[in-house]
Amino acid sequence: MKHSTLARAVAAILAATAASQSVAGPQEDLSACGAIAEPAERLACYDRLAGRPAAAAPAAPKPGSAAPAAAATPPVPAAPAPLTPASPANRTPAQPAAAAKPAAPAADAKSFGSYAAEHPTAPPAVPQTLTVRVTKLGKTIDGKPTVTLEGGALWLLDEKDPLLDVGDTVTLSRGLLGSFLLETPTKRLHHVRRIS
Repeated sequence: MKHSTLARAVAAILAATAASQSVAGPQEDLSACGAIAEPAERLACYDRLAGRPAAAAPAAPKPGSAAPAAAATPPVPAAPAPLTPASPANRTPAQPAAAAKPAAPAADAKSFGSYAAEHPTAPPAVPQTLTVRVTKLGKTIDGKPTVTLEGGALWLLDEKDPLLDVGDTVTLSRGLLGSFLLETPTKRLHHVRRIS
């Protein structure tokens, strides 16, 4: 008997609540929410209509008051895109974009740890002068003077030398910026260029 009375009382309360909520239609409720100027309050109104639990929204600051402190929970950053070895994000600030380090050569069991293999000797020093005999005098198709030296090297002279002859000993020396000079037995200097 008590259970049926309790059930009827609960049903009556639910019916009264439903009747009070149905007084205003859904369209009127949406219009009421749309009329709210404050964005946070308007969103809370829409949430109530949708039956969503109300989120704890920070109170809007009053004019002239300090802004509220930032939320304690930091925003979650978006997942970064996968990086490739050539991607600029993979470079350290000290490493310029154009200066990518070459990969180290693969280890070789025969030479690994051998000082002589890992530190090869420097190439021999290039001689600065060469003293050699003239074997032939000639000229190019366009008439420029040439001299052939022992060993068959053919050199182009900057100008004709009337005192230079076959059998003379000349000295070749390195000049500036890869140039060469030929000194004759009479101490005349010519700029020369090897052509074969």
